[in-house]
Amino acid sequence: MHVRYYLHRAAAALVVAAFVSVPLAAPARPLTTGDLAHITALSSPQISPDGKMIALVVTRINFSDNKYERDLDLIDIASHTRRTLTYHRTGLSDPAWSPAGDRLAFLADEGSGDDAKSQVFVMPMNGGDARPITSAGEGVNQFAWRPDGTSIAYAAEDAQPKRTGADRYRDAFEVGNAGITARGAARPVHLWLVAAAGGSARKLTSGAQSVTTGEAQSTLSWSHDGKSLAFLLSPNAVLNDAIHAHATVVDVATGALTPVSGNHAYESDPLFAPQGNRVAYIHSLDDNQITLNEAYVTTVGGGIGIPISHAYDRAVHAHAWLPDGSGLLFTCNDDTNVALVRAPLTGPPERIDLDGLNIASAPDGAIANDGGIAFVGSSSIQPPELYYRAPGAKPAKLTAYNTAIAALSLGPSETLTYATATGVRSDAVLLKPAGFIDGRRYPLVVLVHGGPTSASTTAFDRLGQLMTSRGWLVLEPNYRGSDNHGLAYQRMVRYDPEDGPGKDIIAAIDALRARGIVDEHRIAVSGWSYGGIMTAWMITHYHFWRAAVSGASVNDWITDYSVADDLDSDKALFHGSPFVGAYRAEWMRASAVTYAKDVTTPTLILSDNGDNRDPIATSYIFFRALKDNGKDVTFVAYPVNGHFPRDPVRTSDVYTRWVDYIGKHFTP
Repeated sequence: MHVRYYLHRAAAALVVAAFVSVPLAAPARPLTTGDLAHITALSSPQISPDGKMIALVVTRINFSDNKYERDLDLIDIASHTRRTLTYHRTGLSDPAWSPAGDRLAFLADEGSGDDAKSQVFVMPMNGGDARPITSAGEGVNQFAWRPDGTSIAYAAEDAQPKRTGADRYRDAFEVGNAGITARGAARPVHLWLVAAAGGSARKLTSGAQSVTTGEAQSTLSWSHDGKSLAFLLSPNAVLNDAIHAHATVVDVATGALTPVSGNHAYESDPLFAPQGNRVAYIHSLDDNQITLNEAYVTTVGGGIGIPISHAYDRAVHAHAWLPDGSGLLFTCNDDTNVALVRAPLTGPPERIDLDGLNIASAPDGAIANDGGIAFVGSSSIQPPELYYRAPGAKPAKLTAYNTAIAALSLGPSETLTYATATGVRSDAVLLKPAGFIDGRRYPLVVLVHGGPTSASTTAFDRLGQLMTSRGWLVLEPNYRGSDNHGLAYQRMVRYDPEDGPGKDIIAAIDALRARGIVDEHRIAVSGWSYGGIMTAWMITHYHFWRAAVSGASVNDWITDYSVADDLDSDKALFHGSPFVGAYRAEWMRASAVTYAKDVTTPTLILSDNGDNRDPIATSYIFFRALKDNGKDVTFVAYPVNGHFPRDPVRTSDVYTRWVDYIGKHFTP
C-alpha cells in the first residue's frame, strides 16, 4: 500500500461542487479559490455489457451545507447524451453492471444521521427505483456480482455486540500496531453472499483474519464459473498489518480458503481472468516505497507466477484483464504522465496513446468487449472529463461537466528535465502563469509531491493552478523515491529518505534558474504529507526561501514510528527500529526537528488533529522547537480526522491559507 500519498493533488480531487456555468463570452480570467466550488469530480466509469453505455459517479459540492452530493449518470457512447439515474445519494460509489446489463448495483447510505450505513442498492434498468438488498449492521465496504447475476458477494465489518449496563464502559483494548487515534480494537471484515433480489445473507468467511479494508481495500473477483471468489486476506483489520495480507480464494460452497501464490506479504488486487483459471494480482518484493508494485499472472495455488509488467519497469497502480484474457491493462506514473499500458501474456508491454491525457480512473469494469476503454482523463489545462478510446482511435471526449472551468485562463505546463547525482535524468512539471513571457522573471513556488511513492504529472492540478493565477511559476520535481522512473530511482530513497531527495529538488530548481525566468528573491517551498516532510527538510538545510508551507509532515521520525498507523513503512526506510541497537541516531539525523535552530524561513504548519498517518504530534514538536528558537512560525490545526480534511469548506480553507501565506511573503 502507498504510505504518504500525493496529497496536494489527491485531496484536491475532493474539491468538487454544483456545476454552474461561467459565461463563455466573458473575458478569460484566472482560476480563483471560489472556482474550486464549481469543479465537478468524476469517478468509477463502468461500461455496460453491450458496450453502449457508461455509468459514472458525478460529485458536486453543496458548499453552504459543507457536503458532497453524488449523482449516478448514464452516458451514451455513440451520441454522448447523458441522463441521471439517481440524484444526490449520500455515500454513492462503486457502480457495477449486472452480467446481463439489466440491473445496476452501487453502494450508498441507507438510514439517516448516525444510523446511516453503506448498503448495496440494485436498480432495474427497465424502470423502477433502486432498493437496498443488504442490511449490514456496520455497513458494506465493497461488493461484486456473481457471473450468473443471481447473487452478490459483499464485505462487511462484524457487527458490534450489544452491551448493557456496566458492560457499555468496558471498552479497553490492546493497541498492537494500531495508530494513536484508534479508539477501539479493529473489528474484522468478512465476506457474505446475498441474493440479488435481497434476503438473508450467508457468511462465507469468519475468524480473526479480515478482508482488507480502508486504505488497504483490495478487489473482490469471481471465477468465471461462479464457484470461487478471490479477495485479499489480512491477519487482522489493522491497517499496518495489511502488508502481510495475501491474495486468497474462498470456495463459496464449502468456505475452504486457498492462497493464490504462496507469498506471505505485499500482495493486493487479485482478479480472475474472464475465462480459464488464471489470476492476476499485484505484488512487490518488499515495502512498495522501495520496490515496484508489479502485475503477476498465476493460477490458484500455482506459485508466484509471471510478472508480466516487469519489462515496463514502472510501479503498477491499477489493472484489469483484457476481455479475451490475452493480457492486462494497467495504469502507472510514466515520466510526467499517468499512463495506460497494455501487457500481453506473451510479448513486451506497450503504452497506449491517450493523446496527452492523464488517466484518473481504474480500468477494471471500464473495458468493452472489443477492447475500447472508458476513462476519466485530464491535462494541465483540461479539467477532468469522461473519455472513450475505441481500439486504434484517439480518445473522444464524451462529457462537458467542466467546460466553464476549462474556459478560464489556466496556466500551461511543460516537462523540465534535469540531471541528478544518482545518474538518472529526472523531470519536473513546470506550471506557468497564463500569458507567460520567456525571459521575464517570476516568483517561484516549489510544490513537492507526497508518497514518496508517487510522481508529479501533467494531470489537472487545482492547487498549482491557484498558484499560477497569482503570476507565479510552480515547479513540481520528481525526486528520488518517485515511481515514474523505474525501480532503481524509486529504491534510492531507502536509507536516504530526505537528504538525497532534497539534492534532487535543488537540482530541479537550479535547472530552472539557468533559464533566467526565476525571481531569485521570491522562492517558496511547500507540500503535504511526504511533500510536507521534504518541505521541513528543505528549510532546515537550505536558506534561500522566502516562505514555506508544511502540511501533515513527519518532523520527528521516532515519534511518528511510535504513534502512526504505518510503522512498518517507516521502518522500511531505515536500517532497523530506533529502539534497537544504535539505529536511533540514524532516525534523528533524518528528522527535521534536529535542525530547527538553523531555520531562517517563515513557516506555516498545517495538520489535522485526527491524522493517523502523520500524527499531529510531530507537527507540535516542530512548532515548539521553531518557536523556542525564535523562528517565524504559524501552526494551524483542523479539528477533524484523516490525513487531509475531507469536507469541502475545510479543504478550501487549506488552499486559501496555503496560497495566501506564500503571497503575503512574496509581497515586496
